[in-house]
Amino acid sequence: MKILALFLLLAWPALAQLQSIGGPTPPNWNKYSLVAIANGVNGCAAADGCWQVNGVLGANKTAGLTQNITIFAIPARGFVSRLRIKTAVAFTGTATAIATLGTTASNVFYLTATYNLQTAVSDTNYAPSTGALANVGSDTAAGTNFVLGLTTTVQNITSIAAGSAVDIWVLWSTLP
Repeated sequence: MKILALFLLLAWPALAQLQSIGGPTPPNWNKYSLVAIANGVNGCAAADGCWQVNGVLGANKTAGLTQNITIFAIPARGFVSRLRIKTAVAFTGTATAIATLGTTASNVFYLTATYNLQTAVSDTNYAPSTGALANVGSDTAAGTNFVLGLTTTVQNITSIAAGSAVDIWVLWSTLP
């Protein structure tokens, strides 16, 4: 234990210096909460509602059956290594609501199997159950966006009830 503490004490300044000159960043888990909000809430001026991520106003809900919703910007040389998606409030208002996770170029890059956003919230309702992704890293060395690909059937995405919410945890870093 003392050796580990000594190692961390000595290595931490070197890591900070490496990062300050453009070195790699250690992977960190980040949580992103996507919530459907109603017109007039948090600056949403769309009659059919909007999306917000971590309390920040995002895109308007689309009047269609598919929408890619930006969750966060992946910087140049960004590397996604793990993720987890889990409903916080089950989606209602449409016949189905399923999600994939990916990038601007491919909304199924990380999670190709669809995740059912309407399944009841529980400790065992999350994906991927193994933590393994279809791909790791990114599909480009340039900056891109991490997106949730949302698909509904019968009713448009604008019919998803305000308050429907999903949490996404992403383990990512920046390569040197």
